[in-house]
Amino acid sequence: MHKKRRKKVLSILLIPDNEQAPRTLKIRYSFLYALAAVVVLVVLAALFGAASYGLVLRQALKSQSLAQENLQLKEQLAKVNQLAEELEALKSYGEKVRSTLQGYIKFVENPEEGRSPSMATPTGVGEGMSSIFASIPVLAPVHGFISQEFHWPVHNGIDIVAPEGTPIRASADGMVVFSNWTTRDGFAVMIHHDRGYFTYYKHNQRNLVLPYQYVHQGDVIALLGNSGEKSSGPHLHFEVWKDGRPLDPLRLIRDLEQEASK
Repeated sequence: MHKKRRKKVLSILLIPDNEQAPRTLKIRYSFLYALAAVVVLVVLAALFGAASYGLVLRQALKSQSLAQENLQLKEQLAKVNQLAEELEALKSYGEKVRSTLQGYIKFVENPEEGRSPSMATPTGVGEGMSSIFASIPVLAPVHGFISQEFHWPVHNGIDIVAPEGTPIRASADGMVVFSNWTTRDGFAVMIHHDRGYFTYYKHNQRNLVLPYQYVHQGDVIALLGNSGEKSSGPHLHFEVWKDGRPLDPLRLIRDLEQEASK
């Protein structure tokens, strides 16, 4: 004959405060195991829920940051579009300068030597040529060590390392179309120049110009800094664009290239 297996139970003796007889509460171990399993599942579910909520919260914060940055870019684009008609008038600047130069340069006869006509260059030509070069970004915004060169499309400009607080100068005459803070680039300045040129000055410590302000070549527009998420040390990220395409600044700014090679 097989012996009956006795079910394992936990007996709890309950003794009331009054004079009533004690009572015994019996609980099966299988019930306790099931209850413990339920508690463990509830705890694991709570931990998983907390982790999932943290992940969702981080993604939401990241999405909010990207949305704010996109809004800033849209506002910048709206400002540029608003200035399009005003800047259109600047495109005729080069033609006017060339017309002026043609009026200054003319052929004259040399009656003393009887030679063929020669070209005379009055003093006004020098001023006209200065005006042309002043409207093209050929001036180094700051001198220092070039830590990263132009590599399109990965790097649309050059990085110039210099002491923090070094004055940054406008590379050419033009109108400031943006001067504000951005999340990635920190304090940044964008200037529109004649002949379809734009220059960008990023990661500044502080901007010293305002939007719609006209600046001349060599004017101090900002102080070199280390602002923005993309900056890892004091430097100027400098870009030159023409007709919507980035150019290597070293193709235009020869004095910067010479300074970097010293």
